[in-house]
Amino acid sequence: MKFVIQSVSSHSSRLGCILDIERIPGVVFETPLLLVYTKGGCIPHLTHEVLQMVTKEPLCLQVPLSSTVHNQTAVAAYKKGLAEFIGLKEHLIYSTVQDPAMATPQGYNEKDFVSVWSRSGKQQINADKYMDVIESFQPDMYQALCDGDTNLNSSKKRVSKALDRSSKMFWRCLERHENSEVLKKTALLAVLEGGYNLTSREASAKMLSSCNVAGFVIDGLHNNGPDVELLPFEKIKPAIQETIRSYSWLPTPQENCIGLVRDYSDRSTLGHVIANAAINATSQRDNHLPADKFRIAHGCWNPETVLDLVKEGIDIFDSSYPFLVSERGSALVFNFMGSSSIPHPVETSVKIEPDELRTDDGSNNPFNGTTATSIDVQDGKSKLRSGVIDLKYEISMREKVHVDDFRPISKFCTCLTCKKHTRAYIHHLLNVNELLAPVLLTIHNMHHYMEFFKKIRESLKTNTLDDLKKSIKGETCNSNR
Repeated sequence: MKFVIQSVSSHSSRLGCILDIERIPGVVFETPLLLVYTKGGCIPHLTHEVLQMVTKEPLCLQVPLSSTVHNQTAVAAYKKGLAEFIGLKEHLIYSTVQDPAMATPQGYNEKDFVSVWSRSGKQQINADKYMDVIESFQPDMYQALCDGDTNLNSSKKRVSKALDRSSKMFWRCLERHENSEVLKKTALLAVLEGGYNLTSREASAKMLSSCNVAGFVIDGLHNNGPDVELLPFEKIKPAIQETIRSYSWLPTPQENCIGLVRDYSDRSTLGHVIANAAINATSQRDNHLPADKFRIAHGCWNPETVLDLVKEGIDIFDSSYPFLVSERGSALVFNFMGSSSIPHPVETSVKIEPDELRTDDGSNNPFNGTTATSIDVQDGKSKLRSGVIDLKYEISMREKVHVDDFRPISKFCTCLTCKKHTRAYIHHLLNVNELLAPVLLTIHNMHHYMEFFKKIRESLKTNTLDDLKKSIKGETCNSNR
Protein backbone atom coordinates (compact mmCIF):
# COMPACT_ATOMS: atom_id res chain seq x y z
CA MET A 1 0.00 0.00 0.00
CA LYS A 2 1.32 3.42 -1.00
CA PHE A 3 0.21 6.95 -0.35
CA VAL A 4 1.06 9.51 -3.02
CA ILE A 5 0.53 13.24 -2.63
CA GLN A 6 -0.61 15.10 -5.72
CA SER A 7 -0.55 18.61 -4.31
CA VAL A 8 -0.18 20.53 -1.06
CA SER A 9 -1.86 23.90 -0.60
CA SER A 10 -0.44 26.90 1.22
CA HIS A 11 -2.57 26.09 4.27
CA SER A 12 -1.30 22.46 4.47
CA SER A 13 -4.34 20.67 3.00
CA ARG A 14 -3.30 17.73 0.85
CA LEU A 15 -4.71 16.06 -2.23
CA GLY A 16 -3.48 12.54 -2.76
CA CYS A 17 -4.31 8.90 -3.37
CA ILE A 18 -3.87 5.48 -1.79
CA LEU A 19 -2.89 2.82 -4.30
CA ASP A 20 -1.09 -0.49 -4.80
CA ILE A 21 -3.36 -2.29 -2.33
CA GLU A 22 -2.27 -5.93 -2.31
CA ARG A 23 -5.68 -7.61 -2.02
CA ILE A 24 -7.53 -5.34 -4.47
CA PRO A 25 -4.93 -4.30 -7.06
CA GLY A 26 -5.88 -1.51 -9.42
CA VAL A 27 -8.18 0.18 -6.90
CA VAL A 28 -7.25 3.78 -6.09
CA PHE A 29 -8.73 5.81 -3.23
CA GLU A 30 -8.45 9.57 -3.53
CA THR A 31 -7.86 11.65 -0.42
CA PRO A 32 -9.36 13.41 1.47
CA LEU A 33 -11.10 10.07 1.88
CA LEU A 34 -14.31 9.07 3.64
CA LEU A 35 -14.22 5.79 5.56
CA VAL A 36 -17.60 4.07 5.55
CA TYR A 37 -18.67 3.27 9.10
CA THR A 38 -19.86 -0.28 9.77
CA LYS A 39 -21.16 -2.39 12.62
CA GLY A 40 -20.06 -5.99 12.50
CA GLY A 41 -18.72 -5.36 9.01
CA CYS A 42 -22.11 -4.24 7.67
CA ILE A 43 -23.20 -0.69 6.91
CA PRO A 44 -26.10 -0.03 9.31
CA HIS A 45 -29.52 -0.35 7.63
CA LEU A 46 -28.06 -1.13 4.18
CA THR A 47 -27.86 -4.57 2.59
CA HIS A 48 -25.24 -5.24 -0.06
CA GLU A 49 -27.85 -4.78 -2.78
CA VAL A 50 -29.08 -1.46 -1.37
CA LEU A 51 -25.48 -0.28 -1.01
CA GLN A 52 -25.11 -0.78 -4.77
CA MET A 53 -27.89 1.78 -5.20
CA VAL A 54 -25.90 4.31 -3.18
CA THR A 55 -22.59 3.75 -4.97
CA LYS A 56 -20.97 1.12 -7.15
CA GLU A 57 -17.46 2.35 -6.40
CA PRO A 58 -15.08 0.42 -4.12
CA LEU A 59 -15.24 1.72 -0.56
CA CYS A 60 -12.92 1.81 2.43
CA LEU A 61 -14.89 0.13 5.22
CA GLN A 62 -14.12 0.97 8.83
CA VAL A 63 -14.68 -2.08 11.04
CA PRO A 64 -14.52 -1.33 14.80
CA LEU A 65 -13.27 -4.14 17.02
CA SER A 66 -16.16 -3.62 19.45
CA SER A 67 -18.71 -4.91 16.93
CA THR A 68 -16.62 -7.76 15.49
CA VAL A 69 -14.48 -9.21 18.29
CA HIS A 70 -17.16 -11.80 19.11
CA ASN A 71 -16.77 -13.16 15.55
CA GLN A 72 -13.08 -13.98 15.88
CA THR A 73 -13.55 -17.73 16.36
CA ALA A 74 -15.81 -18.03 13.32
CA VAL A 75 -13.59 -15.86 11.10
CA ALA A 76 -10.47 -17.77 12.21
CA ALA A 77 -12.13 -21.08 11.32
CA TYR A 78 -13.18 -19.65 7.95
CA LYS A 79 -9.49 -18.86 7.22
CA LYS A 80 -10.20 -16.41 4.38
CA GLY A 81 -10.29 -13.18 6.35
CA LEU A 82 -13.03 -10.77 7.31
CA ALA A 83 -13.59 -9.33 3.82
CA GLU A 84 -14.61 -12.74 2.45
CA PHE A 85 -16.49 -13.61 5.63
CA ILE A 86 -18.83 -10.60 5.40
CA GLY A 87 -19.17 -10.84 1.61
CA LEU A 88 -17.57 -7.47 0.83
CA LYS A 89 -14.30 -8.59 -0.71
CA GLU A 90 -14.36 -5.82 -3.34
CA HIS A 91 -13.92 -3.19 -0.60
CA LEU A 92 -10.91 -2.25 1.52
CA ILE A 93 -11.19 -3.37 5.16
CA TYR A 94 -9.77 -1.14 7.90
CA SER A 95 -9.89 -2.42 11.50
CA THR A 96 -10.06 0.08 14.36
CA VAL A 97 -10.14 -0.38 18.13
CA GLN A 98 -13.07 1.75 19.32
CA ASP A 99 -16.40 2.64 17.73
CA PRO A 100 -16.40 6.36 16.77
CA ALA A 101 -20.21 6.56 16.90
CA MET A 102 -20.53 5.24 20.45
CA ALA A 103 -19.30 7.11 23.52
CA THR A 104 -16.48 5.07 25.06
CA PRO A 105 -16.85 4.77 28.86
CA GLN A 106 -13.96 6.41 30.65
CA GLY A 107 -11.62 4.93 33.24
CA TYR A 108 -11.76 1.25 32.30
CA ASN A 109 -8.33 0.78 30.67
CA GLU A 110 -5.65 -0.92 32.74
CA LYS A 111 -1.87 -1.27 32.56
CA ASP A 112 -1.64 -3.75 29.69
CA PHE A 113 -5.28 -3.92 28.67
CA VAL A 114 -7.73 -1.80 26.70
CA SER A 115 -11.45 -2.22 27.37
CA VAL A 116 -13.63 -2.77 24.32
CA TRP A 117 -17.41 -2.66 24.69
CA SER A 118 -19.06 -5.32 22.57
CA ARG A 119 -22.66 -6.53 22.58
CA SER A 120 -21.72 -9.03 25.30
CA GLY A 121 -20.27 -6.34 27.56
CA LYS A 122 -16.78 -5.21 28.46
CA GLN A 123 -13.86 -7.17 27.08
CA GLN A 124 -10.29 -6.45 28.10
CA ILE A 125 -7.76 -6.95 25.34
CA ASN A 126 -3.97 -6.81 25.48
CA ALA A 127 -1.62 -6.44 22.52
CA ASP A 128 -1.20 -10.19 21.94
CA LYS A 129 -4.93 -10.88 22.07
CA TYR A 130 -5.50 -7.96 19.71
CA MET A 131 -2.95 -9.25 17.22
CA ASP A 132 -4.56 -12.69 17.34
CA VAL A 133 -7.82 -11.05 16.27
CA ILE A 134 -6.08 -9.07 13.52
CA GLU A 135 -4.40 -12.21 12.16
CA SER A 136 -7.81 -13.88 12.02
CA PHE A 137 -9.45 -10.90 10.28
CA GLN A 138 -6.59 -10.21 7.83
CA PRO A 139 -7.71 -6.62 7.13
CA ASP A 140 -6.06 -4.47 4.49
CA MET A 141 -4.96 -2.05 7.19
CA TYR A 142 -5.41 -1.68 10.93
CA GLN A 143 -4.43 0.64 13.74
CA ALA A 144 -2.23 -0.51 16.59
CA LEU A 145 -3.87 -1.15 19.95
CA CYS A 146 -3.93 2.04 22.00
CA ASP A 147 -5.22 3.72 25.14
CA GLY A 148 -7.06 6.73 23.73
CA ASP A 149 -9.00 7.50 26.91
CA THR A 150 -8.23 11.24 27.00
CA ASN A 151 -10.22 14.38 26.25
CA LEU A 152 -10.29 18.12 26.95
CA ASN A 153 -10.67 17.54 30.69
CA SER A 154 -8.03 14.83 31.14
CA SER A 155 -5.34 15.36 33.77
CA LYS A 156 -1.62 15.27 32.99
CA LYS A 157 -1.40 11.96 34.84
CA ARG A 158 -4.10 10.39 32.66
CA VAL A 159 -2.44 11.71 29.50
CA SER A 160 0.93 10.37 30.64
CA LYS A 161 -0.52 6.92 31.32
CA ALA A 162 -2.30 6.86 27.95
CA LEU A 163 0.90 7.80 26.12
CA ASP A 164 3.06 5.29 28.00
CA ARG A 165 0.62 2.40 27.61
CA SER A 166 -0.06 3.14 23.95
CA SER A 167 3.67 3.22 23.21
CA LYS A 168 4.22 -0.19 24.80
CA MET A 169 1.24 -1.63 22.96
CA PHE A 170 2.47 -0.22 19.66
CA TRP A 171 5.93 -1.79 19.94
CA ARG A 172 4.38 -5.17 20.72
CA CYS A 173 1.94 -4.85 17.81
CA LEU A 174 4.80 -3.84 15.50
CA GLU A 175 6.88 -6.83 16.62
CA ARG A 176 4.01 -9.24 16.01
CA HIS A 177 3.21 -7.57 12.69
CA GLU A 178 6.75 -7.87 11.36
CA ASN A 179 6.98 -11.54 12.38
CA SER A 180 3.57 -12.53 11.00
CA GLU A 181 3.34 -14.32 7.66
CA VAL A 182 -0.42 -13.72 7.56
CA LEU A 183 -0.04 -9.93 7.76
CA LYS A 184 2.60 -9.51 5.06
CA LYS A 185 0.04 -7.78 2.83
CA THR A 186 -1.57 -5.78 5.65
CA ALA A 187 -0.66 -2.19 6.54
CA LEU A 188 -0.11 -1.15 10.16
CA LEU A 189 -0.98 2.36 11.35
CA ALA A 190 0.68 4.04 14.33
CA VAL A 191 -1.61 5.80 16.82
CA LEU A 192 -0.51 9.17 18.17
CA GLU A 193 -1.67 10.03 21.68
CA GLY A 194 -1.06 12.88 24.10
CA GLY A 195 -4.50 14.36 24.71
CA TYR A 196 -4.31 18.15 24.70
CA ASN A 197 -0.87 18.26 26.31
CA LEU A 198 1.34 19.70 23.56
CA THR A 199 4.56 18.32 25.04
CA SER A 200 3.09 14.81 25.07
CA ARG A 201 1.81 15.30 21.53
CA GLU A 202 5.28 16.23 20.32
CA ALA A 203 6.85 13.28 22.15
CA SER A 204 4.39 10.80 20.63
CA ALA A 205 4.87 12.15 17.11
CA LYS A 206 8.66 12.18 17.30
CA MET A 207 8.81 8.69 18.78
CA LEU A 208 6.68 7.06 16.07
CA SER A 209 7.40 9.23 13.03
CA SER A 210 10.26 7.08 11.75
CA CYS A 211 8.54 3.72 12.27
CA ASN A 212 7.73 1.45 9.35
CA VAL A 213 4.00 2.15 9.17
CA ALA A 214 1.61 3.12 6.38
CA GLY A 215 0.07 6.07 8.19
CA PHE A 216 -0.89 7.70 11.46
CA VAL A 217 -4.08 7.94 13.50
CA ILE A 218 -4.34 11.12 15.58
CA ASP A 219 -6.15 9.86 18.66
CA GLY A 220 -6.96 10.94 22.21
CA LEU A 221 -8.89 14.11 21.33
CA HIS A 222 -12.25 12.80 22.58
CA ASN A 223 -14.07 9.74 23.88
CA ASN A 224 -16.10 9.17 20.71
CA GLY A 225 -19.86 9.45 20.36
CA PRO A 226 -22.13 12.33 19.30
CA ASP A 227 -20.52 14.83 21.70
CA VAL A 228 -17.68 15.14 19.18
CA GLU A 229 -20.02 17.18 16.96
CA LEU A 230 -19.84 19.94 19.55
CA LEU A 231 -16.07 20.06 19.97
CA PRO A 232 -14.93 23.59 19.05
CA PHE A 233 -12.23 23.41 16.41
CA GLU A 234 -10.20 26.11 18.14
CA LYS A 235 -9.82 23.72 21.08
CA ILE A 236 -8.63 20.91 18.81
CA LYS A 237 -6.35 22.97 16.57
CA PRO A 238 -3.26 23.31 18.85
CA ALA A 239 -3.13 19.55 19.50
CA ILE A 240 -3.48 18.76 15.79
CA GLN A 241 -0.82 21.27 14.80
CA GLU A 242 1.63 20.10 17.44
CA THR A 243 1.15 16.48 16.40
CA ILE A 244 1.76 17.21 12.73
CA ARG A 245 3.75 20.41 13.25
CA SER A 246 1.97 21.56 10.13
CA TYR A 247 2.48 25.28 10.18
CA SER A 248 1.92 27.21 6.97
CA TRP A 249 4.84 27.28 4.56
CA LEU A 250 5.20 28.74 1.09
CA PRO A 251 5.39 26.33 -1.86
CA THR A 252 8.74 25.98 -3.58
CA PRO A 253 9.62 25.03 -7.15
CA GLN A 254 10.45 21.54 -5.90
CA GLU A 255 6.74 20.86 -5.57
CA ASN A 256 6.50 20.74 -9.35
CA CYS A 257 7.97 17.24 -9.07
CA ILE A 258 4.68 16.12 -7.58
CA GLY A 259 3.24 16.32 -11.07
CA LEU A 260 5.13 13.12 -11.85
CA VAL A 261 2.47 11.13 -10.05
CA ARG A 262 -0.63 13.13 -10.93
CA ASP A 263 -1.47 10.66 -13.65
CA TYR A 264 -2.60 7.50 -11.87
CA SER A 265 -1.45 5.39 -14.81
CA ASP A 266 2.16 6.47 -14.21
CA ARG A 267 3.13 4.58 -11.06
CA SER A 268 6.78 3.90 -11.75
CA THR A 269 9.07 3.40 -8.79
CA LEU A 270 11.26 6.26 -9.99
CA GLY A 271 8.26 8.58 -10.13
CA HIS A 272 7.35 7.76 -6.54
CA VAL A 273 10.90 8.22 -5.31
CA ILE A 274 11.40 11.60 -6.97
CA ALA A 275 7.97 12.95 -6.01
CA ASN A 276 8.20 11.81 -2.40
CA ALA A 277 11.72 13.16 -2.11
CA ALA A 278 10.51 16.55 -3.31
CA ILE A 279 7.62 16.52 -0.85
CA ASN A 280 9.88 15.56 2.03
CA ALA A 281 12.42 18.22 1.12
CA THR A 282 9.82 20.96 1.28
CA SER A 283 7.42 19.93 4.02
CA GLN A 284 9.49 17.98 6.52
CA ARG A 285 11.40 21.09 7.48
CA ASP A 286 8.51 21.89 9.83
CA ASN A 287 6.69 18.58 10.24
CA HIS A 288 7.07 15.95 12.94
CA LEU A 289 5.30 13.43 10.70
CA PRO A 290 6.65 12.28 7.33
CA ALA A 291 4.71 13.82 4.47
CA ASP A 292 4.36 10.55 2.54
CA LYS A 293 2.17 8.88 5.19
CA PHE A 294 -1.57 9.53 5.40
CA ARG A 295 -3.20 10.88 8.56
CA ILE A 296 -6.54 9.85 10.05
CA ALA A 297 -8.71 11.67 12.61
CA HIS A 298 -11.65 9.56 13.78
CA GLY A 299 -14.84 11.05 15.17
CA CYS A 300 -18.25 12.35 14.13
CA TRP A 301 -16.91 15.79 13.22
CA ASN A 302 -19.45 18.23 11.84
CA PRO A 303 -18.89 19.38 8.21
CA GLU A 304 -17.20 22.67 9.09
CA THR A 305 -14.76 20.93 11.43
CA VAL A 306 -13.98 18.41 8.68
CA LEU A 307 -12.95 21.28 6.41
CA ASP A 308 -10.85 22.82 9.19
CA LEU A 309 -9.09 19.49 9.73
CA VAL A 310 -8.49 19.11 6.00
CA LYS A 311 -6.76 22.50 6.10
CA GLU A 312 -4.49 21.19 8.86
CA GLY A 313 -3.38 18.23 6.74
CA ILE A 314 -5.76 15.44 7.81
CA ASP A 315 -6.39 13.01 4.94
CA ILE A 316 -8.98 10.49 6.13
CA PHE A 317 -12.24 10.72 8.10
CA ASP A 318 -15.02 8.30 9.01
CA SER A 319 -18.76 8.43 8.32
CA SER A 320 -20.00 8.07 11.90
CA TYR A 321 -21.51 11.57 11.58
CA PRO A 322 -24.09 10.75 8.84
CA PHE A 323 -24.84 7.50 10.70
CA LEU A 324 -25.75 9.41 13.86
CA VAL A 325 -27.79 11.93 11.88
CA SER A 326 -29.82 9.03 10.48
CA GLU A 327 -30.21 7.48 13.92
CA ARG A 328 -31.85 10.62 15.29
CA GLY A 329 -34.29 10.76 12.38
CA SER A 330 -32.70 13.65 10.52
CA ALA A 331 -31.56 14.29 6.95
CA LEU A 332 -28.43 16.18 5.89
CA VAL A 333 -29.23 19.26 3.82
CA PHE A 334 -26.20 21.53 4.19
CA ASN A 335 -25.27 23.27 0.95
CA PHE A 336 -21.87 22.44 -0.54
CA MET A 337 -22.71 23.29 -4.16
CA GLY A 338 -21.68 26.94 -3.89
CA SER A 339 -24.83 28.22 -5.57
CA SER A 340 -26.97 31.01 -4.18
CA SER A 341 -30.01 29.29 -5.72
CA ILE A 342 -29.72 26.49 -3.19
CA PRO A 343 -31.36 27.56 0.06
CA HIS A 344 -29.39 27.14 3.26
CA PRO A 345 -31.26 25.26 6.00
CA VAL A 346 -32.72 27.43 8.72
CA GLU A 347 -30.73 27.12 11.91
CA THR A 348 -33.02 25.73 14.56
CA SER A 349 -33.04 23.19 17.33
CA VAL A 350 -35.22 20.31 18.42
CA LYS A 351 -35.76 19.75 22.10
CA ILE A 352 -35.53 16.10 23.04
CA GLU A 353 -35.92 16.49 26.80
CA PRO A 354 -35.19 19.34 29.21
CA ASP A 355 -32.45 17.47 31.04
CA GLU A 356 -29.00 18.94 30.65
CA LEU A 357 -26.41 16.70 29.05
CA ARG A 358 -23.71 15.65 31.46
CA THR A 359 -20.38 13.91 31.08
CA ASP A 360 -19.76 10.33 32.13
CA ASP A 361 -18.49 11.35 35.55
CA GLY A 362 -21.62 13.38 36.25
CA SER A 363 -20.03 16.79 35.77
CA ASN A 364 -21.47 19.53 33.59
CA ASN A 365 -20.97 19.33 29.85
CA PRO A 366 -17.78 21.23 28.94
CA PHE A 367 -19.21 22.79 25.78
CA ASN A 368 -20.51 26.02 27.34
CA GLY A 369 -23.75 24.43 28.46
CA THR A 370 -24.70 23.30 24.95
CA THR A 371 -26.57 20.02 24.93
CA ALA A 372 -27.03 17.36 22.29
CA THR A 373 -28.60 14.03 21.60
CA SER A 374 -26.01 11.41 22.54
CA ILE A 375 -25.64 7.68 22.75
CA ASP A 376 -23.79 6.10 25.64
CA VAL A 377 -22.59 2.55 26.04
CA GLN A 378 -23.07 1.00 29.45
CA ASP A 379 -22.48 -2.72 29.84
CA GLY A 380 -22.51 -3.08 26.09
CA LYS A 381 -25.96 -1.50 25.63
CA SER A 382 -26.84 1.74 23.88
CA LYS A 383 -28.63 4.40 25.87
CA LEU A 384 -29.98 7.68 24.57
CA ARG A 385 -28.81 10.71 26.46
CA SER A 386 -31.28 13.57 26.29
CA GLY A 387 -30.68 17.14 25.32
CA VAL A 388 -30.99 19.64 22.50
CA ILE A 389 -29.34 19.24 19.11
CA ASP A 390 -28.64 22.26 16.91
CA LEU A 391 -29.92 21.49 13.42
CA LYS A 392 -27.40 23.57 11.51
CA TYR A 393 -26.62 20.99 8.85
CA GLU A 394 -29.77 18.87 8.90
CA ILE A 395 -33.54 18.86 9.17
CA SER A 396 -35.42 16.66 11.62
CA MET A 397 -37.88 14.49 9.75
CA ARG A 398 -39.73 13.88 13.01
CA GLU A 399 -41.10 17.43 13.02
CA LYS A 400 -44.87 17.73 12.46
CA VAL A 401 -44.27 20.36 9.79
CA HIS A 402 -43.46 17.50 7.39
CA VAL A 403 -46.78 15.70 7.81
CA ASP A 404 -48.16 17.14 4.55
CA ASP A 405 -44.89 18.13 2.87
CA PHE A 406 -44.75 16.24 -0.42
CA ARG A 407 -41.38 17.55 -1.54
CA PRO A 408 -38.23 15.40 -1.53
CA ILE A 409 -35.68 15.99 1.22
CA SER A 410 -33.71 18.01 -1.34
CA LYS A 411 -34.74 18.70 -4.92
CA PHE A 412 -31.04 19.01 -5.80
CA CYS A 413 -30.17 15.52 -4.51
CA THR A 414 -29.99 12.56 -6.91
CA CYS A 415 -30.14 9.77 -4.33
CA LEU A 416 -32.80 7.06 -4.46
CA THR A 417 -34.61 8.48 -1.43
CA CYS A 418 -34.99 11.95 -2.91
CA LYS A 419 -35.98 10.66 -6.35
CA LYS A 420 -38.65 8.26 -5.07
CA HIS A 421 -39.97 9.46 -1.70
CA THR A 422 -41.33 12.57 0.01
CA ARG A 423 -40.69 14.21 3.36
CA ALA A 424 -44.25 13.35 4.41
CA TYR A 425 -43.68 9.65 3.75
CA ILE A 426 -40.41 9.56 5.70
CA HIS A 427 -42.07 11.46 8.56
CA HIS A 428 -44.86 8.87 8.57
CA LEU A 429 -42.37 5.99 8.64
CA LEU A 430 -40.57 7.53 11.61
CA ASN A 431 -43.86 8.20 13.37
CA VAL A 432 -44.88 4.52 13.20
CA ASN A 433 -41.33 3.22 13.87
CA GLU A 434 -41.16 1.51 10.50
CA LEU A 435 -37.78 -0.08 9.72
CA LEU A 436 -37.76 1.47 6.27
CA ALA A 437 -37.29 4.96 7.78
CA PRO A 438 -33.61 4.58 8.78
CA VAL A 439 -32.93 2.79 5.49
CA LEU A 440 -34.16 5.74 3.43
CA LEU A 441 -32.41 8.27 5.68
CA THR A 442 -29.14 6.33 5.51
CA ILE A 443 -29.31 6.17 1.71
CA HIS A 444 -29.75 9.94 1.54
CA ASN A 445 -27.25 10.87 4.25
CA MET A 446 -24.51 8.59 2.93
CA HIS A 447 -25.02 9.86 -0.62
CA HIS A 448 -24.99 13.48 0.58
CA TYR A 449 -21.81 12.98 2.62
CA MET A 450 -20.01 11.10 -0.14
CA GLU A 451 -20.82 13.92 -2.55
CA PHE A 452 -19.53 16.36 0.06
CA PHE A 453 -16.14 14.62 0.06
CA LYS A 454 -16.06 14.65 -3.73
CA LYS A 455 -16.64 18.39 -3.52
CA ILE A 456 -13.79 18.73 -1.01
CA ARG A 457 -11.38 17.05 -3.43
CA GLU A 458 -12.65 19.20 -6.29
CA SER A 459 -12.19 22.33 -4.17
CA LEU A 460 -8.60 21.37 -3.38
CA LYS A 461 -7.89 20.96 -7.07
CA THR A 462 -9.33 24.41 -7.84
CA ASN A 463 -8.07 26.08 -4.64
CA THR A 464 -11.61 27.01 -3.54
CA LEU A 465 -11.79 25.30 -0.15
CA ASP A 466 -12.57 28.59 1.59
CA ASP A 467 -15.51 29.13 -0.75
CA LEU A 468 -16.78 25.66 0.09
CA LYS A 469 -16.79 26.48 3.79
CA LYS A 470 -18.64 29.73 3.13
CA SER A 471 -21.21 27.78 1.13
CA ILE A 472 -21.81 25.41 4.04
CA LYS A 473 -22.13 28.32 6.45
CA GLY A 474 -24.61 30.01 4.13
CA GLU A 475 -22.31 32.90 3.27
CA THR A 476 -21.80 34.40 -0.18
CA CYS A 477 -18.92 32.81 -2.07
CA ASN A 478 -16.30 34.81 -3.94
CA SER A 479 -15.90 32.19 -6.60
CA ASN A 480 -17.28 32.94 -10.06
CA ARG A 481 -17.82 29.28 -10.85
